This record gives sequence, structure tokens and C-alpha cells, in this order.
Amino acid sequence: MQHNSSKKIYGYWNEVRDGRFAPNRLDIEPVKIADILPDVFILECHDTSTYRFRLAGTRLCTTLGHELRGRNLLDYWSGDDMEAVQNLLHNVAKDGAGAIMEFTCSNGDRERAVFEMIVLPLVHNGRTVTRMLGSIGALNLPYWLGSVELPQLNLTSFELLWPNVPPAQPAQPVALVEPDVLADPKPPSVTDGRRRFRIVEGGLSTRSD
Repeated sequence: MQHNSSKKIYGYWNEVRDGRFAPNRLDIEPVKIADILPDVFILECHDTSTYRFRLAGTRLCTTLGHELRGRNLLDYWSGDDMEAVQNLLHNVAKDGAGAIMEFTCSNGDRERAVFEMIVLPLVHNGRTVTRMLGSIGALNLPYWLGSVELPQLNLTSFELLWPNVPPAQPAQPVALVEPDVLADPKPPSVTDGRRRFRIVEGGLSTRSD
């Protein structure tokens, strides 16, 4: 994690989680992360192809150049990138992993802005993960950021953070289909020359339920 928003939201989420599979959505108190709320979002998970922005911070919307609420996160990606993000979100929902992604956006002159996104599971209405908490922050600040719309995101790297111990009552997401990739909680590292794929174990609290 590089961006301050990622570090803060992860630390708060892990504190509230307190050794559980994931915290309840109602456990999250916005006042506790007030300084990063402009970068924060909440996703509503309908199925494996629909992760809609339920809430999105003002700075995040301004940076991407449009209102995010109601949009499907997967619509911002295409091809292999969309498949990779879809499988990452599957792991977040099914296994309680935290996902960290780095991606780029370009303006009309092909100048790039680099972002970091973190996505973390929330339990809602029972024991299923139907919400996700996260943030997006810019790792560089080109002069044009916020003045153009950025509808297309390009994945450059990602990491998964896995719990050290299995949950006592693992949540099972609704209508999820087993993914083609990243199904193994300990897959090998893969490098394709463009994106960097790295699995990080032991990222969450070691406290037991």
C-alpha cells in the first residue's frame, strides 16, 4: 500500500473487523475516517458481474470526471483487465481477502495518471458479503487531473491480502460462480511483462474470533 487513504481505511477496517471474517456494514463509522471520506466508496454486490457504487466520495468523482453512484465498477475495465478485476472481487466476497489494485488513466494527449484502489469486504444482512468498502487515491497529480473525464481504467498490478486463520463462520456470497483464475488461495506469482501479479499472505489480523 502506498496511498495514505489505502493505509488508513485498511487499518480502520482491520481494527473494526477484530479477528472476524469481515466487519458488519453498520460497524463502520464515517466520522472515524472523516479525513479520507472524499476518496472512499461503498460497493453493492448484486452478482459476480455487478458491483455498483452505492456511495462515492466527492474527490473521487471529481478526479474521474463524473458521478460514480449507481455505476458498475466492472464497466470501467475491458478485456483481460475486467476479467482480472472480476476475479479479485470474487476473492474479496468469497474468502474475505483484501484487494489492492494499481491502475492508470490517460487524457487525450496520452499523459497518464496513476491510482491505487483498495477493496475490503463488509457483511450485510446476515453472514454474506454484499457490500465492499474501499478507496481510490491518485499516486501522481498531473495538472489536468479533474478537468477531463476518465471512463477507462487500465490495470497495472494487484495484490491480495489473505487472513492468517480461517473464519469460524465463513460467509458465502450469493450466486457466485467459481472463477477461472485466482481460485487457489496460494497461487504462484505471475509476470506478463505489463502487469505485476503478487499474492501477499498474512496481511490481516492474526487475532482469532
